[in-house]
Amino acid sequence: MDTMKAVIKYDNVAGATEVREIPIPQTGPKDVLVKAAYIGVCGTDPHMHLNKVSFKMNVPLVFGHEFAGTIEKVGKEVTGYRVGDRVTAETHADYCGECTLCRTNKYHLCRERKGYGFHTHGAFAKYVKVPARILHRLPDEVGLKEASLIEPICVAYKSVIINSNVHPGDTVVVIGPGPIGLLCVKMARIAGAGNIVAIGTEGDDRRLDIARGYGATKVINSSKENPADYIMGLGDKYGADLVVDTAGSSPTLALSMEVVRPEGQITKIGWGPKPVGLSLDPLIAKSVTLKGHFSHTWDVWEKCLALIANGQVDLKPLITHELSISDWEKGFELVETKEALKVVLTPED
Repeated sequence: MDTMKAVIKYDNVAGATEVREIPIPQTGPKDVLVKAAYIGVCGTDPHMHLNKVSFKMNVPLVFGHEFAGTIEKVGKEVTGYRVGDRVTAETHADYCGECTLCRTNKYHLCRERKGYGFHTHGAFAKYVKVPARILHRLPDEVGLKEASLIEPICVAYKSVIINSNVHPGDTVVVIGPGPIGLLCVKMARIAGAGNIVAIGTEGDDRRLDIARGYGATKVINSSKENPADYIMGLGDKYGADLVVDTAGSSPTLALSMEVVRPEGQITKIGWGPKPVGLSLDPLIAKSVTLKGHFSHTWDVWEKCLALIANGQVDLKPLITHELSISDWEKGFELVETKEALKVVLTPED
């Protein structure tokens, strides 16, 4: 049986990750086999490796949900794709397709959804099995390396453009200058926001520089400056129309509630598995909308590919390191220590 090298989480304990030889995935009639060219390391991957997440992985499991590559094999019922096509794919490896949510373009919230690298084998390997229904062909202008970052921009697009209310001239605050946070800054700029404030903390200075390049009108290192003082001094001094929290911790939710204006919105993307430990009454007092955001849908992927192809979004500044999958642990450490912004891995024979 043909095999490939893959990064496997083999037990739900800290550090139980290694490179193993596993069989190349078997594909069905509605699937394609994608030969991965580049695989992105998500900030969640090191947390899963160290067991710092609130859920259990379906071990043994191959990491990875951000990838791009070329089609190696096409199922007999697949139409519109052929061997050699350059593609990327959504993270929704499986979903029922029949429930109310699936039928109303909310399949990313289907109870039966299984995500790559969380519930089913992902892309930290040479080959990935992909249902044709989640494939996206790459425009000629989009390279394979940058295409491995389509998933983060799709999260940013859907959270800011679709699930938030942003109007030209608005004040938008983005907390957390990781890849998704930086791309939320870019989406706010595309939407026409007036003031865009990006907030980081110790070790985020380089990331905040990128935020400025993506359209932030003010960047704040919260370990040196109180963000609330600046935000509450803007305009009519009622606060931000929208706060996007990509960090997810209790203190960032507290800051969000402090600086959002009455009848404004907080869009929470970042996960925070620990108890909040503070009162949510400011949401009531200000009549604020707190909106949780998760994932993306097919239409969003197509729009984001168009933005990249047209030169409206440049993902290249986010990619700071390229490593082989055998160096996955170094990649995880680079992300955890903030030395890297985005690490992409390349597969091995």
